[in-house]
Amino acid sequence: MNIKVLIFFFCFFLLNYNSKADEYNNQFNVADPRYQITFPKDHGPHKNFAIEWWYLTANLKSKTLDQLGIQWTLFKSSLSPPSSKKSRELNGFWMGHSAITTKNSHYFEERFARKGSTQAGVTLNPFKAWIDNWAVTGDDNMRTMLLESSGVEFAVSLNFATKISPVLQGKNGYSKKSQQGSASHYYSQPFYSVKGWVILHGEKHFVEGVGWLDREWSSNLLSDNQLGWNWFSLHLDNGQKVMLFKIRQNDGNDFLSGSWINKDGTKKSFKATEIRLEETAYSTVRGRKIPTKWKISFLGETTRIIYTEALNNYSWMETSIPYWEGPISFSGDFSGVGYLEMTGY
Repeated sequence: MNIKVLIFFFCFFLLNYNSKADEYNNQFNVADPRYQITFPKDHGPHKNFAIEWWYLTANLKSKTLDQLGIQWTLFKSSLSPPSSKKSRELNGFWMGHSAITTKNSHYFEERFARKGSTQAGVTLNPFKAWIDNWAVTGDDNMRTMLLESSGVEFAVSLNFATKISPVLQGKNGYSKKSQQGSASHYYSQPFYSVKGWVILHGEKHFVEGVGWLDREWSSNLLSDNQLGWNWFSLHLDNGQKVMLFKIRQNDGNDFLSGSWINKDGTKKSFKATEIRLEETAYSTVRGRKIPTKWKISFLGETTRIIYTEALNNYSWMETSIPYWEGPISFSGDFSGVGYLEMTGY
């Protein structure tokens, strides 16, 4: 199938995703709070859900490059459930994004593949997620993984390793996205140590740092009145982790959620009243006003505040569905590094 046709179907699917939620829900499975996430089974694909992704980021340092960030994502989108009589060629497709970001540069690549082909997929025993020659391979439990990807301007080979079990976000992996019932199954692995190399502008640099994996699958991710999201993954210097997201709504009543993750992998989920995300500075990126500095408040008996700053304000992913994605640092009552993703601008 022509790549332009694949892109058309993908964009059509996402643009109609909210308005046809009821129709999709009648065909696909939706997130169920009774579902028990189990491993390694749920590291693999879920064919009865409309959309799913395997998402990796790494905050890295190099003696020759200082700070940099890596993003790699594999998306699986289905246009009809497996029981549909539609042809396999039109049933869905895979999309891959790979990016590298430094203080002065941001490079990205995008790839598509038709579902049902061998060009892309996810398998278990052992784990492998791939599209073309991009791949993440590892053991069944994803305790160790190798990421390999490349673009016109860059190449990446990184080893991810952890001894801590994944963290189930929300309530046992059931993550609400609105008050109207939108939800996903969602877990994270925020405890990877990362070592390897990158090639940028023809030069090889050895790097090390910390990594984060997000896994999510759903069939009704956003509600009709929701515009996009701001998502943070934070690696605190003390070894703890924080995940936060704000889903912006057209009535101004944004949906907030997140979790504080201890060094042993146990977590505390935040109530919406316990966190505050405030935009403090903006950058004009491709004609869009993008909030690239944030004030994050953790509210409780003692209020703790951090201030985030993008490594590169112009980390714009000019892909088929454009969005902002890049590494950040933060300071204040806690310090560290992380990643920020912003959609719907």
